Amino acid sequence: MIRQNRLAFLLCQLLLCIDFTAAQFTQTTVIPSILPSQCYDYTTITDGSRNVNAVGSTNCDTIFLSGSRWVRFMGDSGTQLSTTPTDPNQCGTQVTGWYSGLMPAVTQTVTNGQVCFSWHSNSCTWSNTISVTNCGSFYVYELSMPPVCAARYCTNTPSILQTTTTTRNILK
Repeated sequence: MIRQNRLAFLLCQLLLCIDFTAAQFTQTTVIPSILPSQCYDYTTITDGSRNVNAVGSTNCDTIFLSGSRWVRFMGDSGTQLSTTPTDPNQCGTQVTGWYSGLMPAVTQTVTNGQVCFSWHSNSCTWSNTISVTNCGSFYVYELSMPPVCAARYCTNTPSILQTTTTTRNILK
């Protein structure tokens, strides 16, 4: 106790008054979130003609001919698949694809849903099942070839991307 008091006195002389007898120390370790691999390994699409505001044409999503792939939409294309029915002859094509499922709200989670392809007055003439991953500040989509040519996945830029990030604290 005498040694501790001398140390406290010496530290007070240096304007570092600390009561070591009352101090409690807690170590907190924050383990960073590890995102799924598709959040790092994806194809980026920036083509503005697939945005819901683009009119007409007959473009096909031939990028998916070799099978499904993870895709992130950026730039002029928008940042997300459209989540409302899109009129035919928008998005640079005749048959417009929009996501009818729920977006994953929590970072690192994946949801499965359906993309509907609108043709004439039917908002879901054809459909594909897809996966969507929440990567924190953006989504990636596992997309495959649309069911017919002249069909494309339509995009937009929502005003807010709402996500919940989970972290894990370990106290020692």
